[in-house]
Parts: sequence; C-alpha cells; structure tokens
Amino acid sequence: MLERLRREPLAGAVNPDGTVSIWAVISTISGGGDKGADPNKLAEIADDPNAASLPAGVSFQTVRTAVSGEPYRGVSFTPGSH
Repeated sequence: MLERLRREPLAGAVNPDGTVSIWAVISTISGGGDKGADPNKLAEIADDPNAASLPAGVSFQTVRTAVSGEPYRGVSFTPGSH
C-alpha cells in the first residue's frame, strides 16, 4: 500500500501522445505498521491533462523498488531519456 507522496521533488514529461508522465519517490506501509520511514519506491503515473476526471483503473506503477538499506532521496528527469 502506498503511504503518501513524500516531499521530494516530482519530475514529469509530456509524452508524444499528449499525456503527461509524472514520477515520484514514495514510501510503503509494511504489514507490521511501518509508516514508510524511508522512501523506497520510484513510481510513475500517466495522465491526460484534457480529461475531466481520472479514468478508471489509472494508478501509480512501480518503476523501481529499493533494496534493503537503499532509500531514495528524490527523482530528476534528463531530457531525451524517456
């Protein structure tokens, strides 16, 4: 379960089809109740800025999960790498 977006910066890009992709570093909640002390996932969501509401089934997708002891501290976008 995703806890929340952290205060680290977001990164985004406009896709060729006009949608936008947004990447964020997030934390998870463990089964033991850990509220996600360390940011441990890089997630992406694509959105259509012209849509009046969020389409059904749209959600964050995990791009990468940190290994034990590897917290993520932010995300940046390099043009031409998407």
